[in-house]
Amino acid sequence: MVSGLDHWSRGLLAEGPAVPRRAVLYRWTLVLCIIGATMIAMLGTVPDLSPDLRRWSGPAERLGLGLMSLDYALRLRLAWTMGDDWHERWAAMARYAFSPYGVFDFLAVVPLLLGEVLGLPRDADTVFGILRFLKLARYSPALETLGAVVLTEMRPLLAALFIIILLAIAAATVMYFAERDANPNFASVPHALWWAIVTLTTVGYGDVVPITALGRMLGSAVAVLGLCMFALPASILATGFAEEMRRHDFVVNWHLVARVPFFSRLQASQIAEISALLKPYRAVRGEVLVREGDIGDCMYFLVSGQVEGQGRSGLMFSLKAGDFFGEIAVLQRCPRTASVKAASRCQLLVLEARDFEKFVAGYPDLMMRIWEVARQRMGQPEPVEETDEAAKEAHVYEDTS
Repeated sequence: MVSGLDHWSRGLLAEGPAVPRRAVLYRWTLVLCIIGATMIAMLGTVPDLSPDLRRWSGPAERLGLGLMSLDYALRLRLAWTMGDDWHERWAAMARYAFSPYGVFDFLAVVPLLLGEVLGLPRDADTVFGILRFLKLARYSPALETLGAVVLTEMRPLLAALFIIILLAIAAATVMYFAERDANPNFASVPHALWWAIVTLTTVGYGDVVPITALGRMLGSAVAVLGLCMFALPASILATGFAEEMRRHDFVVNWHLVARVPFFSRLQASQIAEISALLKPYRAVRGEVLVREGDIGDCMYFLVSGQVEGQGRSGLMFSLKAGDFFGEIAVLQRCPRTASVKAASRCQLLVLEARDFEKFVAGYPDLMMRIWEVARQRMGQPEPVEETDEAAKEAHVYEDTS
């Protein structure tokens, strides 16, 4: 059974696009503490730092360590509550503690947890202080995406690394034979390997250079090869990063679409098709989404939050998660009949008018439901469908007359 404290901790440590306000505040406070603690660790290596700044940095660092230690304890406690028995709870704690994020969280608080016991030297405090910056990986989608790209593209990256090593060894060997008699800096292949790496990476320190005509010609060719060499892994990472971003956006849109009751009964392939047309949008409180009289170019599906509107008759209405609006102007190609603004932070899915026909072409049931809601909002009666018995009576009446 989850206690009130555990429920509060789950809300505090919640992750995702739609989190409680206290989770957002806690996250930003922790991020500022991590950045501040890292800066203090870096400033601690400055020999001529002012004494006043050193006295101020000590309490600030301890305060940041205290908050990060509390965060680590809360996450351990949250992992403990994930299991039903002792075995599952210890397994959940172990999974968190030995996960990359768990290791980063532990490294951030090592000076506070083990410093007093082991008596860590000042250099160790500096190292662990800078390692705290890794804790930001939890709140940085870019770092997480980069890690996923590296894991996904590991095979082509290893192939590119093999090509780089092969080029470096080949360049060092060629330059050894070309320069060994005239240049003592190329007395062996390992000596020439330093020049090859520096040249292929286009750094060019200039401490080791060829002096013969043949060596300079070969050096020019190696320098050009260096430009081509780094284009290969760079293109692999760029392509993988773009693909990962598209995959991430697709997953986010898919989950947003699946949360809308209108789409919850659709199959996964159908939701994927709709996700390609709908665009996610976040609105802040008080933002005007639809203004009366404007030409309607899109309709909105409300995923989370609440919106308020006012029609031409002055009637106020409120919509919540799962509702949609803006469909009348899109259906009838007419100006907006109401003004709608966000009453809270909202997540919406936007369907543009040019995609509307493509959207409803394959889903006639959804089109009928949208029309039903539109007629109700316009105050029009729904069309009466002719039943079989009514048709028979009309047919009998025609025959008798």
